[in-house]
Amino acid sequence: MQETPIETTNARGAGIKTLGTEEVAMFCEEVALILRSGIPIFDGIEALCENYRQTRYAPIFAKMDESIKNNGNLTSALENAGIFPAYMVNMVRIGETTGKLDDVMQALGEYYTRESKIKSAVRSAVVYPVVLVTMMAVVIGVLVSQVLPIFDRVFRNLGTEMSGSMTTVMDFGMVVGYVVLGIVVLLIVLLGVGFLLFRMGKKDQVMALVNRFFPPIRRVIEKTSSGRFASVLSMMMTAGFPIGEAVKLVPGIVSDAKTREKISRCAKAINEDDQELPKAIAEAELFDKIYNKMIQVGFYAGQMDHVMKRLSEIYEEEIDDGIRRLVGMIEPSLVALLAVVIGGILLAVMLPLASIMSSIL
Repeated sequence: MQETPIETTNARGAGIKTLGTEEVAMFCEEVALILRSGIPIFDGIEALCENYRQTRYAPIFAKMDESIKNNGNLTSALENAGIFPAYMVNMVRIGETTGKLDDVMQALGEYYTRESKIKSAVRSAVVYPVVLVTMMAVVIGVLVSQVLPIFDRVFRNLGTEMSGSMTTVMDFGMVVGYVVLGIVVLLIVLLGVGFLLFRMGKKDQVMALVNRFFPPIRRVIEKTSSGRFASVLSMMMTAGFPIGEAVKLVPGIVSDAKTREKISRCAKAINEDDQELPKAIAEAELFDKIYNKMIQVGFYAGQMDHVMKRLSEIYEEEIDDGIRRLVGMIEPSLVALLAVVIGGILLAVMLPLASIMSSIL
């Protein structure tokens, strides 16, 4: 599933859309292939831009092609295009500065591929429960607003008085239906408000509330942030970026405020207290303790970029498992709740009806 592009405004005018993570990943991998094949950058980008000739991005890629032919600088071309993530542009600048652009583009391709998989998994985990909750609201709404009143009128037209207990059952079914309907509608409203806040740039506030009230989701978010930290640090080390500077730049791409605070402590320990990276990471508790020894060995062996890459892969697997477990808890819970509520409402109808029919017979 390809990520829906996000609206933005850039130098090309309003309404231009940024590339989705899958498209960004593909672009980075293609540029890396061009660079490693020995093809001159301007010839390779010209061929690459041909892929977008029949799309709405054609004018932007044509400008990119022209810019690269004029100055041979990929960073400025991407920056002027305005359809690529700022993080990607900054990493390309680092790659061109250090002479390791091919390694950086390959790492960026892998990074955005992982991001796309995570977003796709989260989207799939969210869509089904939302659809199920909406269906629940519709079914319960129809039952309490249409079905129960009809049966109530039928009972009255039969001319047979229901016993006090049967009347209580009927009223209780109505109350339960309306209460559950109200809770479901409130849940849908909260989801809608959360989505709007995300679109308005209030992501941190929404994530803070989610972390506070939903521990299973909080654990998935923390693992996502740790995996992203490892992935970005691996890329920066591959590009030859100094560790202290790399750690200081990472918080900008991490959405979880708690993890950002941990990374800031780690950066302070490295840059101000002259601590070694393994000790700073361990004290900041950026990763599970089981991985601290692996980081220490990798640091002294000069293989930190490979260790961080492996950690990002491990956390990606744990994120997938966490999302599957989360969905595995949500789906049966919602189905069970729907079955109990609808069953209770139907019993509230059928028991009085059975009582009346037995009295008539």
